[in-house]
Amino acid sequence: MPNPYIDNSERWLALAEIDYLTQFVKAWIPFNAWYMNMYPTLKRDRVIIEEIKSNPNLFRDKIIALLNGKDNDSIIFKGQIAKLHQYLESIYIPNADKRITFQSISVETNPITSETLTFRRWIYKVELTRTGNGNAININSLVTNSGSITQYTFNQSKFDIENLNNHIQQNSSLTENQRNCLLDTYRKIDPKKPTNLISSNRQGIEAGNIFLINDVEKLVKGLIEVIYKLRNILFHGELIPNKDNKKVYEPAFYILKTLIQSLN
Repeated sequence: MPNPYIDNSERWLALAEIDYLTQFVKAWIPFNAWYMNMYPTLKRDRVIIEEIKSNPNLFRDKIIALLNGKDNDSIIFKGQIAKLHQYLESIYIPNADKRITFQSISVETNPITSETLTFRRWIYKVELTRTGNGNAININSLVTNSGSITQYTFNQSKFDIENLNNHIQQNSSLTENQRNCLLDTYRKIDPKKPTNLISSNRQGIEAGNIFLINDVEKLVKGLIEVIYKLRNILFHGELIPNKDNKKVYEPAFYILKTLIQSLN
């Protein structure tokens, strides 16, 4: 025989749980209103986020203050970053073909657009050029031998090391060592070259039970990027709203809530 007390209590407990997906959205709305007002000439969210990441503003300055701070608010804030990192490592949140993680995040556009390696008199050169408004790119990979004769060349419209590797194996006579020389050179011009924001030697900025790298500039950019990526997959309907995924948005919400309070 069903027990109405148990049935009802379970329903009420479910209602009592905080939906951090909704809370995150509610926190993003005033942030969105602030930056649209702050940067009226910039029309795309991505362009605005890059501006926020790179130049002084209330949002960015608050992150810097909290990362450098030793007071209780700073300790709690950095603890939430640690919690978010740990959730992202234990729960796979997809972002295109990769996962969202503090251990491999693109914090800024790689300034290196051309790289050359000379090894055993062979030259391996990779060059990235931007066209139009800067969004379109061309990547040329070129290998010449000791007599300056082209041994391999390939053009791509996006950075794709797997595509390059497959093309080399199917369309060239390069040895494995020569192929690796070209691939190593290619990696250095990755326009979204990832950065690890977590210190591996327990030195740097203490955050909860982890240590962040001792580079506040990269940490600011990386944290904003992680929050923005979480926003995108949620707003674009790419996130499966299951119990595990909702956990990730708990520290993300508290981080964002703390920061938007500085915008008043």
